[in-house]
Amino acid sequence: MKIAIVNGRAIDPASGFDRAADVFVHDGEIAAIGAAPEAFNADRTLDAQGQVVAPGLVDLCARLREPGHEGALKVEMKAALAGGVTSVVCPPDTDPPLDEPGLVRMLRQRSRESAGARTYPLGALTAGLKGEAL
Repeated sequence: MKIAIVNGRAIDPASGFDRAADVFVHDGEIAAIGAAPEAFNADRTLDAQGQVVAPGLVDLCARLREPGHEGALKVEMKAALAGGVTSVVCPPDTDPPLDEPGLVRMLRQRSRESAGARTYPLGALTAGLKGEAL
């Protein structure tokens, strides 16, 4: 699918780009910023007037309800994407704490199945987050 995002403020922190520009996307990849590529016919055009067009955002401290509240992750990951967040980092102080490799693997698997934002769980360094047994 070819998408033209027009009239927006395009920002790319990696390159320092920050100005009004159109962004052209082909099959999920940025094809061009500024002028449309040759023979680019958009299947869909989005008017981003008054909006910022930027790479996906990363939430470095997402308070997820998993692993203790099964089923919530899918909703949370879709909400993250709707807000422009493509990746979330989950600290280990969940209920129960992410203090076992199996819990971390389970959270990663459920995240992949949710078809939402990518999840990066941080495993606890100590059992039960008590700072005693590793």
